[in-house]
Amino acid sequence: MNVLYKYCDRKGIVKILESLELKLPYISEVNDPLECLPFIYCPDDKAAMKAQCLRTFKRNNRRPPADWEHILNEQYEKGEIQKKLKEGLREHLIDSRKKNFLLSVSQEVRSTVMWAHYADKHKGAVIGIDFDMIFPKYCIKMRRVDYSVRRPKMNVLVEYENDKYSEILFTKSTEWTYEREFRTVFLNTRLRDLEQQGLACLKDFNGKKTWFLRLNPKSIKEIIFGLYTDESLKLAIRKIIEQAELQHVQLYQAEESETYILDLIGLDKTGETSC
Repeated sequence: MNVLYKYCDRKGIVKILESLELKLPYISEVNDPLECLPFIYCPDDKAAMKAQCLRTFKRNNRRPPADWEHILNEQYEKGEIQKKLKEGLREHLIDSRKKNFLLSVSQEVRSTVMWAHYADKHKGAVIGIDFDMIFPKYCIKMRRVDYSVRRPKMNVLVEYENDKYSEILFTKSTEWTYEREFRTVFLNTRLRDLEQQGLACLKDFNGKKTWFLRLNPKSIKEIIFGLYTDESLKLAIRKIIEQAELQHVQLYQAEESETYILDLIGLDKTGETSC
């Protein structure tokens, strides 16, 4: 059992339950402007800059021009090559943020701050999803986000292995610690593979091609109503989970407690407190 929580506004909760699909936002669409963007630096090492330029020519299948070393020396003296290398890497990372997708959920379900920020100021609801069951034969590995005061660093003159990019993808500022986030990043190629298996689909969403994951109904374990979720939304959700494939879903109501942490009260299918 690996239940994590997806916070939803009033419209979002109904769409997910009716369609059994999860929208995957582009990394560039999330609300942290530094998401997956490391601090990029360039040491004062002309030999390493030359090697990096040669690697770039090779990667782009280009032959270096005859006078490229002379140009490099001139740009090095003016500080231009250092700037160009940093800007080139930054542009590559920004472009990657516009092409790849992020699935983000939380380990936390009783935080008033999370409900305020991500569930329509307590008017929405939260879905508890078991990510070990989201696909019957394909387990999505959700990884805990690490929180740090300092951003991951990238030396523009070094060719990094995958573990460095993993650090970049799974590190956020300590200002976000309250989210207790788990995430995974989807490349387009991986989503194409899932599409072939009927586990993902590409749709038009607000004028942009966007990926959705198809949920195994059995992976939906819980629905938690917020402090201010109105009765019409609760009724709509109860009607949706009358479907045979969702009758196992457990309902909860968030309530105030003597601390700032919410209590969760179990409900029966009629919305009454369960014994």
